[in-house]
Amino acid sequence: MTDTAPPSPPFSPLQNPLWHFSLEFYRQPQVADFLLECQDAKGADVCLLLWASYTSACGRQLSDESWRVADRGLAPRRRMINSVRNLRRWLGRINKGNGFYEWCKRCEIRMEQRQLAALWKLHGETWPETRSPLELAGQQYGLLQKEQARWAGLIDAYSSATSPASDMVAAGAGAAGREDS
Repeated sequence: MTDTAPPSPPFSPLQNPLWHFSLEFYRQPQVADFLLECQDAKGADVCLLLWASYTSACGRQLSDESWRVADRGLAPRRRMINSVRNLRRWLGRINKGNGFYEWCKRCEIRMEQRQLAALWKLHGETWPETRSPLELAGQQYGLLQKEQARWAGLIDAYSSATSPASDMVAAGAGAAGREDS
């Protein structure tokens, strides 16, 4: 009789390399501030910015078409997330200790996780890779070159400071069917 390992749990599309990258990257100094500033001042979708960050960290590029497909595909859920976010922020001004505030915050994060799962699926598809993801995002949201440079610096700092996370990014690039160039 041989010992066998217990079966591994089934893969969840919600637990993907883009989600794990996003959690780690968002925790880095200045990243959350930058992303939320883009969201509040420029109307940027943080999930799209995280996808662009991940794609850039993987050394990949995107196409105008892939960006448009992603943006349009996320639009319906983006409106729901914005509604929950606005409610959560309103509740936070009244009383952050309120259980409903925490519930809204958990809902918002779960919806963003679903957005990132959709982007992860898109990430695995074959598209022409013709433009920098940071450039595409910058064009969409009106980010100045100095803001794009700041963002690139945050990605570089993250990539160089977290070698296990860099391995995860590289593994995610491979899992998405891409080879490093």
